[in-house]
Amino acid sequence: MIRRRHAFTLLTALAYGVFCFAYPKPQSPSNRAVLYEGARLIAGDGSAPIESSAILVENGAITRIGSKGTIGTPRGASRIDLTGKTIMPALVNAHGHP
Repeated sequence: MIRRRHAFTLLTALAYGVFCFAYPKPQSPSNRAVLYEGARLIAGDGSAPIESSAILVENGAITRIGSKGTIGTPRGASRIDLTGKTIMPALVNAHGHP
């Protein structure tokens, strides 16, 4: 009986260790700025889409939106060309499964 208890405790601890340490931890938002350019932006607020947009993301949050070429790029920011893509930041998946 004691052996079974020890075996169960050992297996439980092992499973917990695998579960906690095998999966990567969520990363905090990057402090780097990223400028996404060229995509069609549908803001979701009823305004007309911006066909060639520029979206500045700083510290994991959208800080500025405008037309391509109207937003200055902060020093050290990355630029990502999204020409031919559509972005809808207001669209949220309300039906998801883990």
